[in-house]
Amino acid sequence: MSKELGFSVACYKGDVPLLRGCLASIKYFAPDAPICLVIDGDFDSRPFEKRYGLRCIRRRDVKNAELKKFSFGYGVTKMIALWEAPFERIIHVDADAVLWGDIRNNLPETDWDFVYNEPHEVITDFIQKTQYFDPESVFQHIEKFHWQGNPYFNSGVFASKVGVLDLNEYVKMLHIQNLTPGPFFLQDQSYLNIMIFRALHAGSLKVAEAHLQSAVPVLSKLDLENRFRVNGGAPIPWIQPTVVHWAGPKPYKVNPDVFSLPMDFFRELGMREFGLPKWFPTDLAMRLDECECRSIPKVVSGLKRVVKKAIGRPV
Repeated sequence: MSKELGFSVACYKGDVPLLRGCLASIKYFAPDAPICLVIDGDFDSRPFEKRYGLRCIRRRDVKNAELKKFSFGYGVTKMIALWEAPFERIIHVDADAVLWGDIRNNLPETDWDFVYNEPHEVITDFIQKTQYFDPESVFQHIEKFHWQGNPYFNSGVFASKVGVLDLNEYVKMLHIQNLTPGPFFLQDQSYLNIMIFRALHAGSLKVAEAHLQSAVPVLSKLDLENRFRVNGGAPIPWIQPTVVHWAGPKPYKVNPDVFSLPMDFFRELGMREFGLPKWFPTDLAMRLDECECRSIPKVVSGLKRVVKKAIGRPV
């Protein structure tokens, strides 16, 4: 493991259209930073590896048997980097997000084990139960801790020392979720908030908060348009570095009502870097990319299920 700070991004084939923008934004604002891609499933990552010098972790590369077996899929693939990324520390960024400035500059200068985003919403009982975890349900399965009043965070962007969190606690929760689906229904967001604030109150973790992300769903369209602008073919910096995170509806071309300018900018940059001709319309290229990576695989998967059901095979 090298003593460096790197980025981690988790993805599967369906993430590729937005992954292009995510990776392009990291290399634009933090060109010297290494990147580790944690890949669920099988898609050809070689073009990304060649262009950006990525280090990739696939299922076959995972050393811990429990992580290899249980921590791939929606909401858990990213967690593998917390123990197996090839860096001393990571900044994790979800694939549905782009940097808008060098976010490394926002990290505390003091020593830390984990950094989460500053509070971005008032945590009501409803928000607690629907965005983080339901204490009544969770504490039927795990030991209770001081959960009230914590500044719970969106897990789309965070920073952590690799190997500092309790792997056994995480694996235990994975097993509970597999046996009794429901308690940790938000997956990584539930797991991380429980682990971080339990350890914080136990005094076993040095935790800090910082501005790490701008969550698109909680900002008005006017605020988004004022914060994130492009002029002369370049992003205009906001008052501080941030990560624009679509923690809700995604900025695909099939979602025209979603504010998408930052992702559109870096998706186009990424596609041009991979050889998209200047004369080819960007909007069309993005739609074709979404069709190839998302729509067609969904149709094929649906047809396979229909055929299996028709011939009496398990779906």
